[in-house]
Amino acid sequence: MNICLLGSLFYYKFLATGGVDINNDNNDDIGFRHSVKLANDIYGAMKSGKVISGMSKGAASANPYVAAAIIAWENRESIKKVAIFITAVLLIPIMFLMMLPSVIFNGFNSADSAAAFNNNSVVISNIEDAKVIIQNTLQTDHQSVEVEIKSLIASLPENAIGEIIPAYDAANYLDALLIISQYCVYKGDFKEISLTDLRETLAKAIGNLYTYTVSESAEEKIINEGQTTEEKIQITKYTYTIQYVGDDYFAANIFYLDEIMRQTANEYAQNLMLFLYGTNFAGGYAKVSDAVLAYESLIRLYAEKYGIPQFVEVIKAIMMQESGGRVPDVMQSSVCMYNLDYPKKPNGIPDPEYSIDAGIHYFADCLKMAGCTSPSDKSNLSLALQGYNFGSGYITWTLNNHGGYTETNAILFSNEMKAKLGWTNYGDTRYVAHVLRYYAYEGFGGAEGWGSPFVGKDWRKNVTSEFGTRTDPITGKESAYHDGLDIGYAQGTPINAVRAGRVITAIHSNSGFGNHLVIDHGDGTTALYGHCNKLLVSYEEQISIGQTIAEVGTTGRSTGNHLHLTIKVNGNAVNPRLYIK
Repeated sequence: MNICLLGSLFYYKFLATGGVDINNDNNDDIGFRHSVKLANDIYGAMKSGKVISGMSKGAASANPYVAAAIIAWENRESIKKVAIFITAVLLIPIMFLMMLPSVIFNGFNSADSAAAFNNNSVVISNIEDAKVIIQNTLQTDHQSVEVEIKSLIASLPENAIGEIIPAYDAANYLDALLIISQYCVYKGDFKEISLTDLRETLAKAIGNLYTYTVSESAEEKIINEGQTTEEKIQITKYTYTIQYVGDDYFAANIFYLDEIMRQTANEYAQNLMLFLYGTNFAGGYAKVSDAVLAYESLIRLYAEKYGIPQFVEVIKAIMMQESGGRVPDVMQSSVCMYNLDYPKKPNGIPDPEYSIDAGIHYFADCLKMAGCTSPSDKSNLSLALQGYNFGSGYITWTLNNHGGYTETNAILFSNEMKAKLGWTNYGDTRYVAHVLRYYAYEGFGGAEGWGSPFVGKDWRKNVTSEFGTRTDPITGKESAYHDGLDIGYAQGTPINAVRAGRVITAIHSNSGFGNHLVIDHGDGTTALYGHCNKLLVSYEEQISIGQTIAEVGTTGRSTGNHLHLTIKVNGNAVNPRLYIK
């Protein structure tokens, strides 16, 4: 008999009998009991038609099989322990996987893609590879613009100087998951999808991703300062500001997506986020500029005042999107109801604190209307964010007409308002994605079997340098590659093993990573702990998860006390946030 048919018969028998008796006295194996519970969860989801918010994206709306697919996929290793369900239940995840952008499986048509179905680390590695390709594309284009500007500065007259203000690090802030998803929708046929083709496709954008503006100002310069020949001269300063054209360039000019295709890509991206981070998002942290961070104390003050202290990081992301912290009306709140003293026009508020007060007050109202009490409630948070941009009337409108936020109904609302008001533009229909690209969920990690490098501490607040590109803190070189995560703590702070394994490197050194350890976890993953003050374990020693293995220090090539943590999967460095808790 065909194995798929056989599996289906078992599966429908399972449904017909109402699941499995988890209290059966013969079910002594704990793994079996856990698996049976999961199977019953699947049955309950399908029987009730329960679909977790957002799970049906990219498939038939409100399909109960989608909920079952999530449960099965997230717990596939446990489910495999129930022999009777191995041919039936394991068919379900395929349905969900087909709703994910297939580039994360390297196109479904390679040896790597076969491995990916049963190995999260392979999937995560593919995602990281795709993100690196996107980042490299942006960095290459940014560097070419810098070269062009530097040649212009070199040709300026003697009484003129030039300054370059680089774009925000779009390689870190762009919505990489959305671009991956847009690429897959663009290709259509999964057989044509690969990381190599992604690189070649994105290369077409080089030369168009950044523009620059030039402003001119007069400055006074002192020459021969402190000498008898000291004098002041007038010079002209040319400021070249590089600007990223935005993520939408890819959809419009590289992938040529229409509105339906864009919506499909958006749903793929939501599913990809669900796949990576699960349904229970924790809080998060904002990846924003120093100009925004300068207002952190005021953000905290007014978030407390209006009863939303848990949304401080989200508010930073809003500010980053609204102004980057570069203009006085930092929250662009001049047109909201709480601006009673200044003109209701863009950038109408000249006082940053007033802007923050009004903006946070209004965002608190949006959160209340949307029923959002935690950043982990991404569905209602999205509704509140779009309401902040469109006005709270959007929240009432979409709840009455559509039941909640989608990018599709945001577009519909914008079009209705344009027609009603006779305007050519109304708000940002992709405001949610534009804000959340600056906000990383702490669900970005916590892989099964992994722990924290600082048990009992909120290490996320102490991250001093992220994985990926950065300006080298010692040489000042821009776009330098950083293969790990830097977490700053005082010298002597205990460092805990993030996973069990065997010490394969224990080196005392005054260069490079300084005193450092490498632990092999036995499944192709390793963890390096660098710049330690003391090493507390030895070569070949077996380590348990959470064990104290070293102390924070600043040995080797370091500018201050911190842990440098590198996670590698099959020899390739990946973002530690994908794994550690």
